[in-house]
Amino acid sequence: MWSYLLLSLFVVQVLAVWPIPSNITTGEEVLFVDRRVKFIFNGAVQHGNYDRHNVSSQKVISTAIKTTSQTLFEQNFIPWKFHPRHSNFEPAINASCTYIKTVHLEQTEADPVNVTKPLAGEVDESYSLYIATDGQATITAATSVGIAHGLTTFTQLFYKHSSGAVYTTHAPVSITDAPKFQHRGLNMDVSRVWYAPTDITRMIDALAYNKFNRLHLHITDAQSWPIEIPALPMLAEKGSYREGLTYDPSTMAYIQDYGASRGVEVILEIDMPGHTSSIAYSYPELIAAFNEEDWSKYAAEPPSGTLKLNSSAVTEFLDTLFDDLLPRVLPYSSYFHTGGDEVNVNAYNLDDTVRSNDTAILQPLMQAFVDRAHAKVRAAGLTPIAWEEMLLTWNLTLGSDVVVQTWQSDEAVAQTVSKGHKALVGNYNYWYLDCGHGQWLDFYPDVSQTYYPYYDYCAPLHNWRMMYAYDPLNGVPGNLTHLVLGGEVHIWSEQTDPVNIDRQVWPRACAAAEVLWSGAKDENGQNRSQITASPRLSEMRERLVAKGIGAEPIQMPFCKIGCVGQLIATMAVNRSDASSSGHSPILLALGGIVLLLLAQHLFARIQEERKIRSLGTHAKTVHSWVPFGLGFIARTLRDQRNHNLLAGWYTTFADRSAVHPFTREIRTIGMRLVLTADEENIKAILATQFGDYGKGAQFNSEWHDFLGDSIFTTDGERWHASRQLLRPQFIKDRVSDLAVFEKHLEVLLPMLGGTKNSQTVDAMDLFFKFTLDASTAFLLGHSVNSLENPQDRFADAFATIQNVQSTIARVGPLNRFVPRKAFHASIKIMEEFMQPFIEETLQLTPEELEKKSKSDEGYNFLYALASFTRDRTVLRDQLAAVLLAGRDTTACTLSWLFSEISRRPDIVAKLRREIEEHVGMEDKPTYAHLKNMRYLTHVMNETLRLYPIVPFNVRVALKDTTLPRGGGPDGTQPIGVPANTPIGYSTLFLQHREDIYPPTSEKFPHYLSFEPDRWDRWTPKMWTYIPFNGGPRICIGQQFALTEVAYTTVRILQTYSRIECKMAERPKMKIDIVTQPAEPINLVFHKD
Repeated sequence: MWSYLLLSLFVVQVLAVWPIPSNITTGEEVLFVDRRVKFIFNGAVQHGNYDRHNVSSQKVISTAIKTTSQTLFEQNFIPWKFHPRHSNFEPAINASCTYIKTVHLEQTEADPVNVTKPLAGEVDESYSLYIATDGQATITAATSVGIAHGLTTFTQLFYKHSSGAVYTTHAPVSITDAPKFQHRGLNMDVSRVWYAPTDITRMIDALAYNKFNRLHLHITDAQSWPIEIPALPMLAEKGSYREGLTYDPSTMAYIQDYGASRGVEVILEIDMPGHTSSIAYSYPELIAAFNEEDWSKYAAEPPSGTLKLNSSAVTEFLDTLFDDLLPRVLPYSSYFHTGGDEVNVNAYNLDDTVRSNDTAILQPLMQAFVDRAHAKVRAAGLTPIAWEEMLLTWNLTLGSDVVVQTWQSDEAVAQTVSKGHKALVGNYNYWYLDCGHGQWLDFYPDVSQTYYPYYDYCAPLHNWRMMYAYDPLNGVPGNLTHLVLGGEVHIWSEQTDPVNIDRQVWPRACAAAEVLWSGAKDENGQNRSQITASPRLSEMRERLVAKGIGAEPIQMPFCKIGCVGQLIATMAVNRSDASSSGHSPILLALGGIVLLLLAQHLFARIQEERKIRSLGTHAKTVHSWVPFGLGFIARTLRDQRNHNLLAGWYTTFADRSAVHPFTREIRTIGMRLVLTADEENIKAILATQFGDYGKGAQFNSEWHDFLGDSIFTTDGERWHASRQLLRPQFIKDRVSDLAVFEKHLEVLLPMLGGTKNSQTVDAMDLFFKFTLDASTAFLLGHSVNSLENPQDRFADAFATIQNVQSTIARVGPLNRFVPRKAFHASIKIMEEFMQPFIEETLQLTPEELEKKSKSDEGYNFLYALASFTRDRTVLRDQLAAVLLAGRDTTACTLSWLFSEISRRPDIVAKLRREIEEHVGMEDKPTYAHLKNMRYLTHVMNETLRLYPIVPFNVRVALKDTTLPRGGGPDGTQPIGVPANTPIGYSTLFLQHREDIYPPTSEKFPHYLSFEPDRWDRWTPKMWTYIPFNGGPRICIGQQFALTEVAYTTVRILQTYSRIECKMAERPKMKIDIVTQPAEPINLVFHKD
């Protein structure tokens, strides 16, 4: 019983539609399909009969209906592999069963004339499908092709019953669907190996079932010319492998018609000028460098040979070829592919019309060659396609209509669209289906060892997960993605033939089908999960096999119902055996619990690992000298205690051997933690994948006693509501109101001078009191006056709260052991201080609040908040959050700034000169003055560069997602980040990375030195300077804090002409919630 229960937890039946629709909702009701089901198209009954010799909209519909009936009743499968062994998973068949007896097909618009041979994007392929629980089924689409796609999806909702019936367990079903990319194809090499027409039509059936809409036939190459050209009969007679291994015009028409009636446009490619050696068997005078013994000098593979580049005979040959072939292509396709890949310039040394491999000579000739070919294609009413080399290697000027097919890299796609061309993708590192089977060439004994172990050039084999991970838009500028029409997967035939082609292509090509139809990312912008894709793909494989396609398996049946679940079941059986052997029941029970917990932990780890691998990979791990990551935690606490956390981060990232070395991971007490100081990862967390990462429930729990559900502790709608509540309080009119600072500066400025001349003061202590006074006055309309009342209990309580909260946040899973008595007592003091002001505010009427919040006189932050909400808890939480940020941000920045400039009289002098120039030494600065003081801005920027306020931050993955890089041995691969994984990122370490700065020189001082002048001639790279974070969660009070720092600095330097440093060395950094000096900032402020 236990074993079955546990096993059932891991068995989830999924609705396995492939490719996954844009939107789908399902139920749990059972429906059967009547074997006499009628298909009613726009009110007329259809039977699936059609005229094979006339491609039309009606034929598309009729073919789709016939295919649907065959798939449901003749090519279906019993899904036993997806259910627990010996389980009774099939629905009962009785008199109460509901049957689908009619399927209504509703086409809402007339088909365009080119519906079966469109240019990319010219036909609407969208559809909607609805099946009600009473058996009513409707498919609606704008075009016949959309209807056909809807019927394909319809078949994937149903299974074969052991009785022969056809059923679904998912009614009602509602689907709306449309493709992401317009061109979704397979490039099939039928030249190196001849395939029977039935092999090709079987491929078309599989393509249509996966919603591909293009079959690109690479129909000629160096090894064979199988297509018959009646005007040039010798081509196939001598260029084919043998008699009968050719495609005559009627056969080609049959294949093209077969595809068109199934929504698959068949595109032909005659590759030229390279890959044309087979022409030499019939017209040797047209080919240069034919079948040279040392072929590798002249071609990518044997036999070598290329069309001569400056030959009138070649021109006449191509004219004859095109005039014969292209009119026969036109009824079935809008494209013709002229090839252009892998042209070897050395072959033209042997071309008697050129005799040169100089590209300066060859490039104009190649331009003329391609121009003539494309002109013929256009004249025939077709659009040219060419391989990327013509545009990117030969740098030809191609017509704006030319579609460029890329295959070598993502960079090639980006370059193509940047030149304004439409592009097809198909990176060989991902979408070449023939890779990974080893070399097909033989090697002489004296050199064979050089090639051991004989990998091919594109190894390893690209499994379906790798193909599924490919994003066609990777690296494409956002404003040019519309130029990526789609892509093709490729099956070349050096080691493929009719015996193994099904296994070579399917079901791996299905992965590309879903990427091209549904997009590489889900509705949230994340990489699609292979965890959820795997069972759907396994089911698609079964459907392909049922249709007579020899697709290879995804998994063994055992794993389709959960390997880990079966392991637990086995353990339960072992416990049962043990209990009958006479052992103590109590010990057996305890042992069983332990085993169950271990199994649960093992299962969780395996599931997590699977998720990580499906999303990306791991980062390098951080070494911990004590198991369970306790050594790392101990080192972090020691570094924090010794004010040495920055050095700890240097230790974490000590290994710089990877391309992107600034991301690591460690498992602490069972929890995986990812640490990063990589700007691309931080950008993803804060901006480009903002919806994937947040504070998370754990952060909210750890900070809730202090900050409640404030802007700093919430995600999603609650965070958005907080931001909308607070943002109006930091508009320019409020930020530029400097009177709130001046009142407290009048108290601070004399204190900086000490009670007697040349007295040393702790500037940091005074700055913290000043900012607390200013913040409480701004927030509540009442200052705690800590400058004048040093023993104020509120100030002491607030400091205690911060110290304890910092420790709680640092120790992670061990935070439950942090003593909290003083913490909670201090929170009580904070709340007792706030409460009277909150109650007083809530006594005001809405009209009084509105009047006060709009008035400059008597305005305070609490009045403004209470105008939007009268919830006491909300007011308390947001006040605490803003008070924390308002006090610490400014106090720490001022402390570091004056610590640095006190050692640099030249900086103080330059600042005072700027103050004199813009303000004078007697007048108080205005907001406009502060904004115009360029050098003051440089000083503040330099301070925040070396001492960003929040040194370390944590986000949690709110869903399964990735980080862009840092994974794998070289750090270039994406990192898999399952939901609830914490990510720690350090702005402090990021801004202390030497590699993000220019080398030290006369123009650029050492990156660790304090030199404000560097900002005159240097701008940080994007996302390498983020002292206030970035993205949607950028600090809402940033301008308020900078204004307070600027105003305070100016007023101090107006008052004091010289600052003397009384510290032997720079203070260490005390890294708690904020980055503050670990020792007093002992300074003497002089007026002389």
